[in-house]
Amino acid sequence: MSKIETSLLTKQVYDVLRGKIIGRKYTPGEKLDIHKLADEFGVSRSPVKDAINHLVHEGLIEIIPRKGTYVTQLNFTEFIEVIDARLMIEMWAAKRIINIITDEKIDEWGRIVQEMDSLLEVTPFPFEMYSKLDMQFHKMLIDLAENTKITEIYSSLNTHVSLSRIVHSTSLESTITRHKDHRRLYEAMLERDLPSILGTLTLHIESLKKEAELRWNEVMN
Repeated sequence: MSKIETSLLTKQVYDVLRGKIIGRKYTPGEKLDIHKLADEFGVSRSPVKDAINHLVHEGLIEIIPRKGTYVTQLNFTEFIEVIDARLMIEMWAAKRIINIITDEKIDEWGRIVQEMDSLLEVTPFPFEMYSKLDMQFHKMLIDLAENTKITEIYSSLNTHVSLSRIVHSTSLESTITRHKDHRRLYEAMLERDLPSILGTLTLHIESLKKEAELRWNEVMN
């Protein structure tokens, strides 16, 4: 098998594995068998191993010596640290772009909010679709700051946030409440109102932290 073919297979296996982890098909703490995965995908073990190595680098999979390969299981402290870091980067990005963002880009940002609005009317609520748009909305803020290294760091954090949502899942009611923050952020950006943006971002993240803490306490008690 040529290097090009192997690379393409690795990418395909990586995409499927990552999608199943984020999409909750593989749950945190679940053990993954490379031989079974290779049989499932109809490929050799090599592209599966390479894909898993990429996911280990992203933090979605962990390899425990003499035990095996597992979907990463985040704890509460790690979750809080990740979203605190995310807040810091989003506030930095807002400060960086507030005076240079174009009206066209703001409109594009607003269209994501409109798509999220429409999903809130769907029954049953399409959590995964909404979650993807949620991530897209926040990531666009970072992308507009045009700093490659910061974008890479933020993307790795977003991967962890996606994984943590599997553990610290939120209710539809709280999702609807926090969704209002997206509209407020969009409207504040239209007005170039930095204090409102920073305040809303802070409240948005604090709400996530409070709900995660409640759910963690429920599990522990």
